[in-house]
Amino acid sequence: MKSKRKRLKTLEEIQQLRNNLSGLLGNNRSIDPKGNNVTFEVRDNNHLLMLIKSLLEVCTFALDGDGMMLSPANQNVSKEESVVQVLELILSILPDGQMYFLDQLDEKL
Repeated sequence: MKSKRKRLKTLEEIQQLRNNLSGLLGNNRSIDPKGNNVTFEVRDNNHLLMLIKSLLEVCTFALDGDGMMLSPANQNVSKEESVVQVLELILSILPDGQMYFLDQLDEKL
């Protein structure tokens, strides 16, 4: 009987963690009403990681490449500044909420 109650309590705790999950694959209630938000759709965590990996590869190529890789309209911006902008975007879309949830889930299970 204790084992069944303990499992039920663990499942309830996992459900509570899932309900409070914020981030790209979390619930929409976590969106900050004070800020401007940009949204995009991902199929699953694997798709999100593929997008992040692609953005990082573009940054690597931009820094290793010999060409400037800049639009003629942006001649005043260095490639390093452009890469910093992309890296900041990557940091903002990292799935922190999902990673925390998975760590807690592993701990409960």
